[in-house]
Amino acid sequence: MLVTKLKEVWKEITLLSTWIASVAGAFIIPLPSWYASDDNTAFLMKFGVFIATALAGFLILYSLKNKMVQTWMRLSINFILILIGTYAAYHFTREAKTLPYLKKDIVIGNEFKDTNPFEAFEASHGFLPARNEQMMILLGDPEKAWTKESIMTNRIQLMVLLFLCYLFSAGFIISFCNLMILYKEKYTIKVEEKNVEKP
Repeated sequence: MLVTKLKEVWKEITLLSTWIASVAGAFIIPLPSWYASDDNTAFLMKFGVFIATALAGFLILYSLKNKMVQTWMRLSINFILILIGTYAAYHFTREAKTLPYLKKDIVIGNEFKDTNPFEAFEASHGFLPARNEQMMILLGDPEKAWTKESIMTNRIQLMVLLFLCYLFSAGFIISFCNLMILYKEKYTIKVEEKNVEKP
């Protein structure tokens, strides 16, 4: 009886640990930088982490009631496939909507201002630097070239994709961990039954 209780407690501790580790990744993997941050951006980041944490917590509660190996196998496969797709979308979006500056990726916009500094630079120098050097013209401030609204739109899009990556990675880790625990329990029961059947 004591061993059974310890196994159940250990299972909950393991799932909780993976949940915490997954959500902690939100603070380890940085978002692209921007020249001037604001309170709205900071709030959205914290709110996204909170949502990811809450949904991952509900998945743990669901795991305590559902003991079907097939269910967790399907969930693990679905989560890893969605995670791969979401991360690919985040990666390509980040490449398209940021420019490097002093070893940082600065979020840019989609809509240029009326006074476009890139056109002025090209008109005066006769050429435009390569894409990975264009932020030098702006000294790291994208608001000199793009509208603030379009920059904020891209920031939010990148944040949403990254938070989805956190959420689906947490879902996969929890599902896969639960799947391994159920397989181990199933194997242990079979071994015990065989031992009982032996004369």
